[in-house]
Amino acid sequence: MKNFLQKIVILINIFTLLYYSIQLLFFTDEFTLQNFGFYNHAIAGLAEILGILLLCLSIGFIFILIKGLQFQFALLFTIFLFEALVALNLWRYVITNSPGETNIQVITNNAILFSLASITMLFLLVYKK
Repeated sequence: MKNFLQKIVILINIFTLLYYSIQLLFFTDEFTLQNFGFYNHAIAGLAEILGILLLCLSIGFIFILIKGLQFQFALLFTIFLFEALVALNLWRYVITNSPGETNIQVITNNAILFSLASITMLFLLVYKK
C-alpha cells in the first residue's frame, strides 16, 4: 500500500508540473498578461525558463517513477536536462538576434555558461553510469 501511495503522489505531481509547464511554454503571452497584468520580453523569458524547469522536474519524476525512489540518477538527470534546455532557449535568442530589453552579449554569456554546465553534467552522468 505504501508503494502504491508513493506512485499516486508522484503521478499527481507529474500531471501538475506538466500542466503548468505547458501553460508557461505554449501560452507565455496569455499567461504573463493574465497572471502579471502586463507583458514584456523579460517577463516572457522568465516564464519560459520556469516552464522549462517544471518540464524537467516532471521528467525527473517520471524517471523516479520508473526506476524507484532509491536512485539518485534522476536528480542528476533533471539538473542536466534543466541546464541543457535553458542553454538551448538562450541560444535561440542569440541565433535570432532578438535580445528584447537586454543586449545580445548578456544572453550570449548566459548561453555559454549554461552550455558548459550542461556538458559537464553530461560527463558526470556518463561517468556515474
